[in-house]
Amino acid sequence: MAIVLSAVTFDEVHTSAREKHEEVGGRDGRRIEISGVIAGEQTVAGVEAKLDAILAAASAEDYSSALSLRAGRQLWVRRVQFSRDVSPSTRVGSFVLAVEAKSPFEESVDARVTEWPISTQEAELGLLTQGNACALPVLTVVASGTLVNPSFSDGTRSILFSGTVQDGETLVLDCGEGRATLEGMDVTAYTTGFFPRVAPGGTTLRWADSTDSSHHANVTITLRDRWW
Repeated sequence: MAIVLSAVTFDEVHTSAREKHEEVGGRDGRRIEISGVIAGEQTVAGVEAKLDAILAAASAEDYSSALSLRAGRQLWVRRVQFSRDVSPSTRVGSFVLAVEAKSPFEESVDARVTEWPISTQEAELGLLTQGNACALPVLTVVASGTLVNPSFSDGTRSILFSGTVQDGETLVLDCGEGRATLEGMDVTAYTTGFFPRVAPGGTTLRWADSTDSSHHANVTITLRDRWW
């Protein structure tokens, strides 16, 4: 497939990418070097415009640019280096663009959403991921009645919100960010444990709340498959 960076789709014939896993700032990282040739333009200005678009496609300030090297997958990257050259006589340009990924994992472009109605104090739901790395779901809980101390577990990791979620309120547990919000307010400090994951091959997600809870909620599970 053609390499895509933000709004730029690279020429498959004249572009290649090289990936390297390495430690960046004390954490696992992935650097990608994209190199290619700009050919077929009628003017030098046309070559320069395409090179300008490539430079602008990835910010040097933050990891806000989506890079797709494989169909249906993406990485979030920032630019770390860019070099370019233009031959006025042939109206051909060349470039080398180096980017660094925010996370070394690729994730699916499209998220999968599962609705899970809760009506008991304890419940289980089987989840699957198509990637070869653990998926990090976002768990959105909308309370029906008052929920007291809701929790989720994958059998190894459990996260408990110590508090109440009133009727109609929304609690969001973002397992990727390691963050909890209640009605948009950060309540991570009121959680204990570790955020669950969905392992390759499948995971049974377990729900529980206190005996004096309403035991009624609608849980929306949003996850993206991940690959190493």
